[in-house]
Amino acid sequence: MSSVGASGSRVGSDSGFMFVMIKPRSERKLSVDHLQGRGMFINDEAQKQVLTILAKTAVTPAADVQERASSLLQLNPGQQVKAEIIANLPNSLYMARVAGEMYKLEIPLNVQPGETLEMTFVTADPRITFQMLRPQAESVQLSSMGKWLADVVKNAPPLPTVQEPLAEHPEQATAELAARLKTSLTQNGLFYESHLAQWAVGGLSMKELLKEPQGKLSPLLSEGEGGSEELARGAIADSRTLPFIKGQLHLLNTGVLAWQGEAWPGQQMKLVIGEGSPEQWEQGIEANLSLELPCLGGVEAKLRFTPEGITVEVVCDRPGASDLLRRQSGELRSSFAAKGLHLNTLAAKDG
Repeated sequence: MSSVGASGSRVGSDSGFMFVMIKPRSERKLSVDHLQGRGMFINDEAQKQVLTILAKTAVTPAADVQERASSLLQLNPGQQVKAEIIANLPNSLYMARVAGEMYKLEIPLNVQPGETLEMTFVTADPRITFQMLRPQAESVQLSSMGKWLADVVKNAPPLPTVQEPLAEHPEQATAELAARLKTSLTQNGLFYESHLAQWAVGGLSMKELLKEPQGKLSPLLSEGEGGSEELARGAIADSRTLPFIKGQLHLLNTGVLAWQGEAWPGQQMKLVIGEGSPEQWEQGIEANLSLELPCLGGVEAKLRFTPEGITVEVVCDRPGASDLLRRQSGELRSSFAAKGLHLNTLAAKDG
């Protein structure tokens, strides 16, 4: 609690409450001086939770003002009263009606005329003091669907890992890797509802939809038998789709799409795609590729895609590998151009 005396001084503090000193409207403002030697300990942490409200009074006799205000109030300690805000005044002052009398209050809150503050009368000696709870923020209540989604995020199993390599042999990687990676990224179930919308307007065939994990659960296929029983019992979704719903929620929350698997047998590869940071470079798509190559060793490549072209930054953990990359940059540029892509810059260094 925090208290303010007739001169507007703080006397004490306790978490969660504030003390309000009130003075008659007809009086002028007193200067504010902190009281000393009262033996009251003010806890710093408690003060963070306290709002201080000051009332204004006059220099003409403070004792007379206090006595008159006390007689007007006629309240008992612990009695609850309401302070009705009547008007806004300059310098965070408000005209308020307390127990039928008008007072000037200095309130460090944004309140408007017509609002009512709940207070409890504490004492009239040595100064009229009220206690008021700090206004609490309204609690947020989730809907039943929100609670269900929260449970999915917390308890649903993760997405299944990629089982098959993208290419059967390294020699096939150039010809097959891009197309198979695209298929793995777009038909993994994370974009199923978007594909349903495309199918509804004729932009995608049913055959393509049935290739996705959710499509394979369709009653149109034998693999989908049994899922309809859960829905008939009132389930929101087939339990076999929960990992994909969890993945979709994670993608919506982070804006990051990740893929991890084998580029070819024994060759691990990790790809992370997301929006680039506008604070560091022009807005666009950024992809981070990690893999271990026979000649170059471990390679971390960052590709930034913008309307003007692609910027590539490569870090190699094998000494001298970056020199080899720079010598072959012309071939990389030609490969990009053959796909209709422009290589802005290639930066390579040894890590």
